[in-house]
Amino acid sequence: MNNFKKRLSVSLLAFPLIYVLFYQKTLSNLLILIVFLFCIFEWVKIFKRKNAIFFLGIIVLFVFLLSLLRIYNFEEFNLIFLWLIILTWLSDIGGYIFGKLFGGPKLTQISPNKTWAGAIGSIILSQFAFLIFFLNSDYKFNITIIFMQLFLSIIGQFGDILMSYVKRKNNKKDTSNFIPGHGGFLDRVDGLIWIIIFGNFFI
Repeated sequence: MNNFKKRLSVSLLAFPLIYVLFYQKTLSNLLILIVFLFCIFEWVKIFKRKNAIFFLGIIVLFVFLLSLLRIYNFEEFNLIFLWLIILTWLSDIGGYIFGKLFGGPKLTQISPNKTWAGAIGSIILSQFAFLIFFLNSDYKFNITIIFMQLFLSIIGQFGDILMSYVKRKNNKKDTSNFIPGHGGFLDRVDGLIWIIIFGNFFI
């Protein structure tokens, strides 16, 4: 199975995971804890020498957890949380598809696979995330959500590039090989971490 098929197969697991997060509260609490612990484990394993960036990353991960707990509602279906998850997912997909289709100039030398086309694709596709709010019959569209999504998509891409920088400085291709075709948990949630943290300002 090539890398694309592996990525696609694993990505399809996002749908049952979303169901767990919103309708199986005991399992979702356990899932959040497991992902957080794996992220801590992977972060520790990346660094051979524990420098200032290492300790700053530990702080960021705990801020991420606290932000996640603040946003996530343990008692009822939470559209804000689902919006941030879908925004991250669409941003990743947009970057991957547009980057593959159009290629073009590199966005940064830190992450050679990142292109301007991919960055623009991330922003474009992430703009559809607000449609989730139409599950709420009382929702009224507000143009400010477009600017919120634009900002959060850029923040998520920043998190992705930042993780690429850390991996490159530590001679790592992936944070681990726990997720076939995707690398480690940190490889998958690097953008989500910053989207959740900054998403706190919009609730």
